[in-house]
Amino acid sequence: MREEIDACIEPIVAAARIPSRRRRDELRRELRSHFEESGLTPEALADAVVRFGNRARIGDSLRTVYRHDYILFYVVKVAACVVAAAVAAILIETIANLRLDGGMDAWHLSPDFAHAAGSGVFLTLALVAAAEATRAPLTWSRALLSLACYAIVSACALSMTANSVGAVVSASILATIGISAARATTAWTSSALLTLAAFAVVEYVLHQLLGITFGPIRALAASAILLMLWASTITIVAFADRAFLGAFTKS
Repeated sequence: MREEIDACIEPIVAAARIPSRRRRDELRRELRSHFEESGLTPEALADAVVRFGNRARIGDSLRTVYRHDYILFYVVKVAACVVAAAVAAILIETIANLRLDGGMDAWHLSPDFAHAAGSGVFLTLALVAAAEATRAPLTWSRALLSLACYAIVSACALSMTANSVGAVVSASILATIGISAARATTAWTSSALLTLAAFAVVEYVLHQLLGITFGPIRALAASAILLMLWASTITIVAFADRAFLGAFTKS
């Protein structure tokens, strides 16, 4: 009989989307108590299920009750993605910009490190925003919120320095391409090669439009670094999504 009661309870608890294990257990106890008070015979259980009402509708009602917990947990997840991706971007750009001074026989960062690191971090922000906007199941509210947050961050960056226009435009284009490639194919190798090729073309074209000498080889080399930023961010986002969804299914 306990199995039958659990079979009635678990869909309701899952539909409530409660991130806290303690609160899920509390809800289970309340629901189990309700069914057990009705009797432990199959007939009593069937009657209790009928009187309880539509489980899908009850799950929707509970989801509204626990909505603030869900939103807070979601915000924490996105913030953790942004921080982890930004740290990874700075680390990648640090390694990419290390130079060995032959005269002093010492390692140092290239003069372009600050610009490269800033652009790399901005690209990860754009990738996280694009990933959240297009994450399944697609909802307009989440998509618009993600794009609005990215737009606000972009506006803040532009207000602080006009030189960030290039970084904002480049990050927006590259993030759109990167997430599109990631969504287009589940094969990691194909997705990476497609992204690398697209990044190289974008880098080459943007520099040509700006009148900056930037040959195909340099564009490919720069795109290889961008690809590492893309790969690290996509991996972090995928891991965070699995952890986020897993939090609602763990007992």
